[in-house]
Amino acid sequence: MIRLGTFGLIAAAALAGVLSAAAFTQLKSSLSTDSGVNLHAFLHEKVQLDAAERAGLDAKEAAYNAQRLAIEERLKAANGKLAAAIQADPRWSPEVEAATREVEEAAAALQRATLVHIFEMRDGLHEKDRSAYDRILIEALKRGAK
Repeated sequence: MIRLGTFGLIAAAALAGVLSAAAFTQLKSSLSTDSGVNLHAFLHEKVQLDAAERAGLDAKEAAYNAQRLAIEERLKAANGKLAAAIQADPRWSPEVEAATREVEEAAAALQRATLVHIFEMRDGLHEKDRSAYDRILIEALKRGAK
């Protein structure tokens, strides 16, 4: 069995926190176009939306942004707890385990909220616009999977 020194344990735990934090951004970044435009903006550009669709999507986007910001704050706080737990005891401890679980739960909550938002946006479109939305979504996800 390989024994890691204090620095190795701290580095490994920090990497785990960063990877968990990065996991929630994977979906978000895969839903961006190459130019960095988000799916919502890209949809506005590529699909001829009427005023009702635009207003509905804008409202859904505002609600999602508020939820996303709250979850991101939760994720930052969880990463702070993880850092404090490692600083207090640079070994895999119950406190590090608990903080890691908090990071993972916050990252999962953000990914789940993002997916729910994606489907809510789709539901806010007229039937005629959904196939274009689906194409844009699938292309973005496939780009992120490569």
